[in-house]
Amino acid sequence: MKRRRTTPNVDRLLAIAFVFMVTIALAGLVSQDTAASFTGTSSNPSNTLRTLNVQPPASQNNPTSAAAGVVNLAWTATPTAPGAGHTLTYIVMRGAVGGPYSTIGSTSSLSYSDTPSSDGSYEYVIQTQITGGGTFTSATSAAKSGLSDRTAPTKSITCNSSSCAGWFNATVSVTVSGTDGGTGMGSVTRNVDGAGQTSTAGASATFNVSGESASHSVVYFTTDAAGNASASATQTVSIDLTNPTAPSGLTLIKGTVAGTIDLAWTAGTDALSGLAGYTIHYSNAGMNPCAAATPTNYPNTTTIGAVTSYTQGGLTSGLNYCFYVTTRDNATNQSATSNVAGPLKAK
Repeated sequence: MKRRRTTPNVDRLLAIAFVFMVTIALAGLVSQDTAASFTGTSSNPSNTLRTLNVQPPASQNNPTSAAAGVVNLAWTATPTAPGAGHTLTYIVMRGAVGGPYSTIGSTSSLSYSDTPSSDGSYEYVIQTQITGGGTFTSATSAAKSGLSDRTAPTKSITCNSSSCAGWFNATVSVTVSGTDGGTGMGSVTRNVDGAGQTSTAGASATFNVSGESASHSVVYFTTDAAGNASASATQTVSIDLTNPTAPSGLTLIKGTVAGTIDLAWTAGTDALSGLAGYTIHYSNAGMNPCAAATPTNYPNTTTIGAVTSYTQGGLTSGLNYCFYVTTRDNATNQSATSNVAGPLKAK
């Protein structure tokens, strides 16, 4: 039987194929010694010799807001063990709510602090990345929403549910309030008469200011839930508990116009809030003799400024009237009564 001989070209091709197979086998041995011994699907499809199934962090905590727009992130470790000779890194990604997301940083720890360029709501996802013998990156973790807030809350103050301006004649109920459109209110802080700061959690605090003084001081500010604090402000609360002195020497003269009587008196005084004016009290028509100085006996009143004479009109001509006067200070304290004058017939 006749043998079939191979040509030199065929021999050469067989030799090349043999060398190539040996090279592949050696490469596999080297890979076996140097690559991580994991199997599964890699996010790096170019790694054809060895693959690694990398998992994202087991869970991500809800981000927390801090002052100056900082958002603090934290998560639990990936279940994937990187193996000796490999490096594990977490890739932090941020985006608008609903994505898309872009990388903002990386860390080997389980936390990261981000400061977006502007206030608002953001979503964060974390990836796990392992390097060494290739780069393996996990899918993203579940998205978590955080709020960047660098805007301080507003603040306001009221006294007895109204303005703190002017004078008061009793203990004052003061309320400090704040509003915040970002993370919400955290606390209200006040310092009354330098006694030390007191903070109350929430959007408002109500407290008393008491004791006679022209210059009780309330220094106050508000803080939001992220820790941003408003600038402090100072409110003066003035309390006058002392009645002014009574006017004296009240005299009556028949007026020059029909239905009038002219009054004159010596001024009362007030040492703290100052003199605001007087209240004229007079009887109904026909009183004779004059009764004791009580509001019941003298039901008619006229409030006037800080003067010492006045023409009372609106009277019935020819009928008797009796009068007394009291002093008012700027805290609305009222003095004892003056002497009673009258009866005198109106013009």
